[in-house]
Amino acid sequence: MHFDGRRKIDMESGMYLKVELGDPYETGSIIPLREGELTIGRLNPRTTADIALQSPYVSRNHAVIIVENGKVYIKDLGSKHGTELNESPFAPYEQHELQNGDIITLAKGAVRLSFVNSDESDWDMTMEFSVPAGGFSEMQEGLYIVPERRQVIIDKQPLILSGKHTDLLMLLYARKNQAVSYDEIKLHVWPERLPHGVQAIPDVGNDEITALVYRLRKKLGPHGDKIISLPRYGYMLELT
Repeated sequence: MHFDGRRKIDMESGMYLKVELGDPYETGSIIPLREGELTIGRLNPRTTADIALQSPYVSRNHAVIIVENGKVYIKDLGSKHGTELNESPFAPYEQHELQNGDIITLAKGAVRLSFVNSDESDWDMTMEFSVPAGGFSEMQEGLYIVPERRQVIIDKQPLILSGKHTDLLMLLYARKNQAVSYDEIKLHVWPERLPHGVQAIPDVGNDEITALVYRLRKKLGPHGDKIISLPRYGYMLELT
């Protein structure tokens, strides 16, 4: 069984993974957890993983989520690029119990999943959009990003962006205040240009990324300077 981020959410257990970053899932997608094991691995025609991810840095059999007697555990399956819990790496085949709010990172940031146990959280299970009920007019001046709608509002006005500009901004927002490498941008913004090969990177030059960032900054107007250049590495969206 493979999970689809668009499927109807089954919250019976009250425990789930939320996708912060991890194609082909949309940011904010929910993966319900039930008793048993869910394997995490790289998406390919012969994948056997329950949670199949597009990143070439994710191993075919990367990790497993174990739900047992109301508790949830994460275990790395000897992956090439490792698994981290709350930014701390741990050894292959070590089993770690997850607590509400824990962050699971695969392959040095290529994938980020957060664990939610609603029985231990005062968070309302009904997701709220970032736009006030009264509409844009009730918002303060500034830059607002609504990832669940792939929507951008600047100074109370919606901003229309092309697909690539939106893809880039949503990636940077998902990793806000964190460095995002050129390779990560290539993988998430240009997946259609992914060549064949296990460790392949889309055939996209850094100059093409620079041009896209330049255009996005211009579209963001006075807020364009929130996209910070990181020489010889990539970019970061700096938000306070």
